[in-house]
Amino acid sequence: MMRLSGIALPMLLFFVLFSACDDDGENLPPSVPDIIRGSDSVQVDQLVEVLVVAVDPEGSLLTYEIDWGDGRSLDVINRVESGLYYTLRSQYFDPGVYTMRCRVMDDEGRYSAWSEAFSISVGGVAVIGKGDWWMFMRDAQHSGHSLFAGPLQPRIAWTANTGSLTAPGAPIRSSASYDAAGTLYFGADNFLLYARYPDGRNKWLYLTGNARISNVPAIDSDGAVVFGSSSANVYRVDRYGSKEWNYSVSSPIIRSSPALDRQGHIYIGGQDGVLNCLSRGGAVLWQAFTNGAVEGSPALSQDESTVYAGSTDQVLYAFDRDGDMLWTFAADAPITGSPSVGPGGGIYFGSRGGTFYALRPDGTLRWKRSLHTPIETTPAVTREGIIYVATSGGQLFCMENDGTVRWDARFASAGGRSSPVVDVLGTAYIGSPDGYITAIHASGRTLWRYDTEYPVNATPSIGPDGAIAIGNDWGKLFVLRER
Repeated sequence: MMRLSGIALPMLLFFVLFSACDDDGENLPPSVPDIIRGSDSVQVDQLVEVLVVAVDPEGSLLTYEIDWGDGRSLDVINRVESGLYYTLRSQYFDPGVYTMRCRVMDDEGRYSAWSEAFSISVGGVAVIGKGDWWMFMRDAQHSGHSLFAGPLQPRIAWTANTGSLTAPGAPIRSSASYDAAGTLYFGADNFLLYARYPDGRNKWLYLTGNARISNVPAIDSDGAVVFGSSSANVYRVDRYGSKEWNYSVSSPIIRSSPALDRQGHIYIGGQDGVLNCLSRGGAVLWQAFTNGAVEGSPALSQDESTVYAGSTDQVLYAFDRDGDMLWTFAADAPITGSPSVGPGGGIYFGSRGGTFYALRPDGTLRWKRSLHTPIETTPAVTREGIIYVATSGGQLFCMENDGTVRWDARFASAGGRSSPVVDVLGTAYIGSPDGYITAIHASGRTLWRYDTEYPVNATPSIGPDGAIAIGNDWGKLFVLRER
């Protein structure tokens, strides 16, 4: 056995004590967060605020991890000063009694223990499901016809930015969709899907990773959100903002927005010319092939027995619910917009050749009309059978169900990707590359023009209170309501 000399033993004890003091002085974890006060009784979707404080012995910045007790993943808030009284904020989507807690981590990765539990009672009723405008152009028929009246004298109710107030963000070319509670959902080119409450508060964000979302999300009956992406993936995100699944297709999904039927089946096209039908659970039910890109959104017949899709191969296709082809119709030029289905089952669409077509449900031609300028967007069709169609020349045509032109009005020097939508009073709304959204009365008279200052390549949406939501290429979403 080794023996220590009389001098070595005190020296060893000194180094041991010094090391212990060094550990105590430099390697202590942060203190357990202290919950000062909080909202202990709220309603569903109401803002919850909890005031907390934690201290790090070395004074490093702290990262808070918050467990709100509702089964969602932890909230993470970075770079909070040590000793700073900080307000944690969230909301609950369902009634019940929840227990939240939090902990902190310092910049060396050391964690505190969890705080004491804080109980929050949430009352009210969760409103779940699709709203009046739950997918591209409102519904699976892409009627573009709202049950609500838009603003006669618009004002900004609120805005959302994908960038900052002074710097441009990612373009918003996705239209907004609404759920039954009035929450709106839209995508952007910064790889994010946004969920915003009717008053503009953030509900949640979903990050795809590296996939731009320029098509329009669709809301299912259980509140889940379905959308395509530039990464050649279809996503289904639940109403809490968590991914349920993604399915990889063989080409990017740029403009084709998903259409949902009452069973939650998903119909979406791709740049590879494939029309995909997926189940609510993400399984492939069938795929149908065209000879060109399916850039528009598929449309469903009123009884959902037939799926219609146009292709850049100049053909409109009709498939049954099993994916079997029923018929085709040859147009004069590529079809880049979506077909719309009107009263009586008529199918309406335009071509890049400037011809507008009206077909019977069996695929035979009812009538066609040359508008002399390419038609690259989707027509709106009212419940009375009045048709609104825009051209790339910046003209909006209003037509009777037999093809007679009621009026045409110029909304811009050139049209873009924005399709017209119509409120319950027959007022049409459309965006344009010059940055304006224009409202045109049912008589053809321009009611107002609102300048968003940057190109608009999104289609407007009409909310449950008549608000108009639209984004621009600066990365700013505008929600306009009556003054």
